[in-house]
Amino acid sequence: MNRAPNVSIVRRSIVAVMLATSGIAQAQLFPSSAGLDPSFCKTKAVRQTVVYVDDMLMIDGKTDWAQRLVSKLKASLSPGERTTVVQLSPATGSSSEIWSACWPAFTPEQRLEVANAGPYLLKKNPLDQLEQQQVFFTRDFAAAVSKIYFATKRPAGAVSFSQDKPPQKQILRALVSDEGRFSNSAMTVRAIVYSDMAENSDLGSVFKPLPDKPLNYAEKLGTHLRKSVFYAFGVGESVVGRESMQESAKLFWTNAFKMMSANVGGFGTDLNVPNGIPLKSWPYVLTLKLGEQEVDGRLSVLTDSDGNIVDSWMGFNRLSVTGLTGTFRCTNSACKLEGTTTSGLSTTSDTESVVLSGKPERLTGELGVKGTKNMFPMTASQPTNR
Repeated sequence: MNRAPNVSIVRRSIVAVMLATSGIAQAQLFPSSAGLDPSFCKTKAVRQTVVYVDDMLMIDGKTDWAQRLVSKLKASLSPGERTTVVQLSPATGSSSEIWSACWPAFTPEQRLEVANAGPYLLKKNPLDQLEQQQVFFTRDFAAAVSKIYFATKRPAGAVSFSQDKPPQKQILRALVSDEGRFSNSAMTVRAIVYSDMAENSDLGSVFKPLPDKPLNYAEKLGTHLRKSVFYAFGVGESVVGRESMQESAKLFWTNAFKMMSANVGGFGTDLNVPNGIPLKSWPYVLTLKLGEQEVDGRLSVLTDSDGNIVDSWMGFNRLSVTGLTGTFRCTNSACKLEGTTTSGLSTTSDTESVVLSGKPERLTGELGVKGTKNMFPMTASQPTNR
C-alpha cells in the first residue's frame, strides 16, 4: 500500500535540491524546531527590501539568479531590515507575497548594549547566535524563492521568444497590484526585481518606440510607487537578440518609474545593488526657490557608517523625483550634505549638485548646476511628526 509522503520532508528536499544546484547549499538542513528569531523585527529599521520574482522567467535548471540574490542581501541588509519575497505574475498582472522576515543583525549601539550586559553564564551571548540566525534567514529565503521556481519553471525553449513575437506581459500591473506596500511605508522601499522586464501590454511595450506623449501610468493606474528605489536584473534574459532590446527597455522603464514617483537604482542583466549598509535615516521637508516661485518637496537620506549616501532620493511637487548619491556627515551640532542627483530636477541637466549644511534640524544650501546661474536656494527642515 502506498503511503502519502511526509510534507515537511518533501519541502526540505525541494529546498535542498534548488540550493545545491544554485551553489547556496548549507552544511545541513535544520529541524523544523530551529528557526529565525522574530525579535529582530523590533529593531527600528531605516529601510525595507522587497524581492520581486517574475514567475514567467523561471527556467528549468537555471537558478544562478537565486544565488546572486542571497549573496547581495547578505552584503547589504541593515540590522532588522524587513525583507519580503513577492511572486510577480505578469501573465495576469497580479502579485502574491510568499514570505517575510527581518535580517538578524545588531546596530553598533545594540552590540555595545549586549556586550555590556554580560557575562552570560546561564544563557548564550546573543552575539554568538547571529551567525546561526543568519543561516536560518538564508534557508527560509531560499525556501520562498524555491516555491516560486518549482511551481512555475519551464524548459528554456518555452520561455525564450523573439522580439517580433513577444508574449503578453503585464509587469506594470503586477507591480502596482502590490501598491499597498509603498503607500503604507513610512520608510524607503528598496525593490529588487528579477525579470526580463519585457512589458508588452495595453499600457505599452518595450519593443516599440515610446510615443511622443507617453501614457501617465500614475493617472491610468491610480497609484504611485513613492519612497522607492528599484533595481531590476535579468533584463532581456528571455529575449533572443536581447542587446537591441535592452536600451529601449531601459528608456521605457525609466519613464514609467518616473511617472510613478519611483527611482531607478540599477537596470540591466546584472544585479547592480551597492553593498552599502544604511544605518541612519534623515527625513527632511524641502523648500526650493525658483525665481519668484517656491516649490515644496521631500528629501530622504540614508547613510552608512562612513556617512556615504545609500538608496536616497529627493523630489518636488510639480517637478519630479530623483535619486541622490554623495555624502552626508552629521553630528549633534552640525551637518553637511554634498550630493549629486541622478537626473535633473530644477534644470534639464542630466544631473545636479546638492549642497546643504547647518544644524541637524534645519539645513540651508543650493540645488542646480555648479558654475552656472542655475543654482537655486533651498532649505531642508526635519518634519515635526518624525
